[in-house]
Amino acid sequence: MLRTVTGIAVLCLMAACGDKVPQSEAAKKIGDIPKQTVDKASASVNDALRQGTERLKSEDEKKQ
Repeated sequence: MLRTVTGIAVLCLMAACGDKVPQSEAAKKIGDIPKQTVDKASASVNDALRQGTERLKSEDEKKQ
């Protein structure tokens, strides 16, 4: 019984330490892929909106 309680206490202490193994460069690159994808998509949307606005302005100028 004491052995079980000691084992559980050791596992709890190990889990609570919070010291993580440093990430490798490959893991960091893989972790950055979703952020890069979102950034690229938002940049594309911003470019498309800007082009649409410019197109509408040029059409309005032609009509006047």
